[in-house]
Amino acid sequence: MEPKTAELNAAYRMSTRHGEILDVLQKAKSSRSNFCWRSHQRQLVPISINRILPESDLVEASSYSYGAAPLKVGDELYLKLDIRDSAFKTKIKAILGGNITLEFPDEVLFAENRREARQYFLPSDEKVLELKRMEKDLSPYSGHAHSFSVSDISPQGVALILSPKQSTSFQVNDRISLESLGGERVFPSIVGKVVFKNSHSLGSKIGIRLESKISKVLFEDFAVRKNLFSITEENITHDVTFRRKVHHRMDVILRSLKARQPFKDIFSILNPKNPEQYYLLQHIYLLAEVMCGLGTRLGWVTEVAMDKLIYVAYLHDAAYFKSLHLTKIPSKREFDRVINSLSKGERELFLDGPGIAADLAYQDPESFPDAIKILLQQKEFPDGSGFPSGLAGSQFIPLSCLFVLSHYFVDYVLTYHDWSVADFVKTHEKKLIGPHFKKIFQVLK
Repeated sequence: MEPKTAELNAAYRMSTRHGEILDVLQKAKSSRSNFCWRSHQRQLVPISINRILPESDLVEASSYSYGAAPLKVGDELYLKLDIRDSAFKTKIKAILGGNITLEFPDEVLFAENRREARQYFLPSDEKVLELKRMEKDLSPYSGHAHSFSVSDISPQGVALILSPKQSTSFQVNDRISLESLGGERVFPSIVGKVVFKNSHSLGSKIGIRLESKISKVLFEDFAVRKNLFSITEENITHDVTFRRKVHHRMDVILRSLKARQPFKDIFSILNPKNPEQYYLLQHIYLLAEVMCGLGTRLGWVTEVAMDKLIYVAYLHDAAYFKSLHLTKIPSKREFDRVINSLSKGERELFLDGPGIAADLAYQDPESFPDAIKILLQQKEFPDGSGFPSGLAGSQFIPLSCLFVLSHYFVDYVLTYHDWSVADFVKTHEKKLIGPHFKKIFQVLK
């Protein structure tokens, strides 16, 4: 790919992952093409990353030139790193000669360096496809379709994990044809080429670039990760028996919601067979699991009282059931980022969402104590940047803190295929502050 084409096709995303941010800073230490500028001045100045101190939330760097305006403690700086074309905002904490100490960034904008979104899988997902080599030779994979394990996939590319026996028959530039995906026939078959191969003691990984795209329906059906949402950490969801109990109560409560007003018309929309609702339903199930697990671990709720958390999990996004894309906007901060892509009606609906959910609970004679408060506070944030009331951390009730933290954890799990509780704690502990949040993080550690 030519440089100009790559630049045009580069996809960017914002990451708040502690481990990912640390990795790019570590790699930037060896680069001489890092630059910084002050928020009110666009003058680019070279900067070197010397040392990263994640345990102190600090980064030590050197910048020996800043024109006629010297740097000062408290200045906001923007850094542009050569690694993955990344950029972030930080603040100067200390200056000694040409050495400056910076805040460890909360978020970094990365270049994905790929043309399409990609879905990753774990071995437990058991995702397979069938392909065959197009060359006519003695290889057992020539002329016959064979199954291979999928590591990741995009509409026009796929990476496979090969066993030692399989890996000897595929080399870079081999031409293949994709015959089936997850048991579904690809017709007509799609031609592709092996573009990379990484070998190791347990086999190899190959990447294949397809000459045409997989159909949208077939790709979306295959890309669903049914095992992604199984959270089995004992400090969150206890054990299989506990999770089954939560799922049973969820089924009971959903049947009840569908059978009575004011919920009958709203919840009759939910259909687990509708692929467009897959994210929403898994989001609700995982949120209920996490809240119930953490709530009982904290001693804030009994198993009998878990129904309240399940009830809130179902109601919190009820305003968005007919506008499913709004369910993927987790906060006011993210809303402000995507606001220009939303219609006026969608903007108003998103901001009214907590109030609509709380009003449903208010109208419900079978509602639970504190449910209205939790639903009203679901999009608040401890620093006052949330909505609808801009509450500070001390104004949250404990179960609202449990909801907010669990909701961020669920969004994190659904976003990152290689999520970990430790990374979530490092990333979010300094943002979700307050005595109740602190108690929840202690349980997570």
